[in-house]
Amino acid sequence: MKKILLILVVILTLLGFPGPTRAQENNKFGIHILETNEITQANKLVNSNGGDWGWVTIVLRINDLDQKKWQDFFNDCRRLHLVPLVRLATEIENEAWRKPTLADIDQMANFLNDLNWPTKHQHLVVFNEPNHAKEWGGKINPAEYAQILSYTIDQFKNKSDNFFILNSGFDLAADNSSKTMDVYRYWQLMNQTIPGIFSRLDGWSSHPYPNPGFIGKPTDQGRKSVIGYRWEITTLENSFGVNKNLPVFITETGWPHNSLESKIQNSKLTIKNFNFYDPETVAQYTRAAFDIWLADQQIQAITPFVLNYHAAPLDVFSWLNQEGQDYPHCQAVREMEKPAWWPEQISAWKIESVDLPEFLPINSSYQGKITLKNTGQSIWGEQTLVFQSSSELTDNIVLPNKVLVEPGQSFQFNFNIQAPQWPEKTTLSWENLETKVQINFFNPSRLDSYQDNFWQKIIALVKVWWYKKFSYSETDYQENTPNNG
Repeated sequence: MKKILLILVVILTLLGFPGPTRAQENNKFGIHILETNEITQANKLVNSNGGDWGWVTIVLRINDLDQKKWQDFFNDCRRLHLVPLVRLATEIENEAWRKPTLADIDQMANFLNDLNWPTKHQHLVVFNEPNHAKEWGGKINPAEYAQILSYTIDQFKNKSDNFFILNSGFDLAADNSSKTMDVYRYWQLMNQTIPGIFSRLDGWSSHPYPNPGFIGKPTDQGRKSVIGYRWEITTLENSFGVNKNLPVFITETGWPHNSLESKIQNSKLTIKNFNFYDPETVAQYTRAAFDIWLADQQIQAITPFVLNYHAAPLDVFSWLNQEGQDYPHCQAVREMEKPAWWPEQISAWKIESVDLPEFLPINSSYQGKITLKNTGQSIWGEQTLVFQSSSELTDNIVLPNKVLVEPGQSFQFNFNIQAPQWPEKTTLSWENLETKVQINFFNPSRLDSYQDNFWQKIIALVKVWWYKKFSYSETDYQENTPNNG
């Protein structure tokens, strides 16, 4: 055959190939960002000083479902080695976040399922602090949140088991009032509405701020401290029957600072409470808190609020000043040593074409070609990509050094075939590559042999003609740059 055109969509999910799976010690360092274009700044912070594959928490609003924008963001996460934690949100309506509808959930599930995420586990945080009325349409309604959370789990899991669902972070310091509800009471009402709702989660999102009033110390204990997540996990186990070890994701935390810049901003709003700590003290406390969090094996990610924000009154939480320079606590975290790891990714491809002859003379050589399109999550070439040959007659299929092939791109692989000394019929195949090719190796010298009858000679002549017409004589490898598939 002249060319085997395998227009096949071969989607292979490989276990541990080509890169390593989820490591024992991951890079827990992360940061909360507000805009997708802040990702480069985030990378320089959370992957600094030896770190790799840190985390970013970001909000996805129902009125911001721009496919190109968010696919570009995920692609940047892939290139910069950042794991996204996407927090679902609606939109501001009457000075409060509109409570979501089932149609909102359906729309976001379809949207996020259509995107190519950078990692296998696709982390979602289901809204934000609903024990505040302003976060749930102006009214506190734990029954509604439980129903929405349950529906969200169902809809996303129906799309893909790779969606990793986290609860909303809760305000652990809130009391019972017209605008807030004590979190324990809120959870009781949630569990009454949907029994066992907390056991359906894949992980736990926590907001362990240093309360009361954001002026607690890292040595404080209990539910309103920077280790408030421990109270949450213990309560879930003892009071709500959660019997699995939920990994904890700190999606908000941090100390506000009373920098001169923040004082000037807030003075315009007549905010007089400046009991917050000076930037140097915030840096000292932040280092101490990170030492606690990093030592806790249950914590998977730490994404304090917020990288870059300069509108009062939340500017006091910003890690960068208006000139984009580090506040002392940001610099302190930047300088901390960080581990490198590699989260699990799906490797998959589509075989676009295979170029091999059906007949080859014995004692000859040939360079075959196969074109693959990257349809997975990983960038080929960041880790070694090799398809092992099942035959000694042909090379392994190997991606050359310094070649990177991103999802959506195609690459032509070249490999050599060395024909045997004796005629035979051989099947060529490669491990993890679902294609098999049969090649007949023949002896051209037998054309004048008296043992061959007339029809055997005709077939042999055709074989020789085929080989001469379609053989590939150039043996030197020429580097190909990936092209858009």
